[in-house]
Amino acid sequence: MGKENSLIWLLEPHIFLVAVFASFLSGILMDMLLRKLTGSDKVRYVAVLAAALTAIFMGTYGTGLHTFTCILFGQVLLFAAEYDIATHTVPDYVPVLILLTCLLEMDFIPAFLGTVLVPLPFLAAALIKEGSIGGGDIKLMGACGFMLGVRRGYVALIMGLFLAVVFQSAYAGKKEKGFALVPYLAVGCLIALLT
Repeated sequence: MGKENSLIWLLEPHIFLVAVFASFLSGILMDMLLRKLTGSDKVRYVAVLAAALTAIFMGTYGTGLHTFTCILFGQVLLFAAEYDIATHTVPDYVPVLILLTCLLEMDFIPAFLGTVLVPLPFLAAALIKEGSIGGGDIKLMGACGFMLGVRRGYVALIMGLFLAVVFQSAYAGKKEKGFALVPYLAVGCLIALLT
């Protein structure tokens, strides 16, 4: 990737600002949709996070199809994370949206292997101990494996689980039995996408 692509915010600030502002507006719409779907006021910061994701991806990758795919992937993960925080569930259409997003830029063999292999640890955990991992988390990681492939998919999985253990150990109440895993997995996926 050329230096000129990663410095889009310096070379073409109007494109960068329009894209970030458009993401901010889509985040406001996503916020309203999440509040309506979940019936919860727990939804916060969606617009700011959506704009920040766009700025990070454009600053890293410049403009182009890969950047657009990363931004859409990040937006869907943001939606899934906020939905999981509010309801402790992941809608079945979220993995489908991720798969559709990834069709924009797909290499079939890594995508197929990622879809099959990345969610296997979660599937094994769910089979060994009932209630340990939700089906939505398994489907989400399968779809993320489609985008990331096997290597980056496992990086995302390990990073997400590490973040979950650290933050839940440090900040969660002792009485809390379950927690939203998708926000941690989403951060792991976004970090893996940037590496």
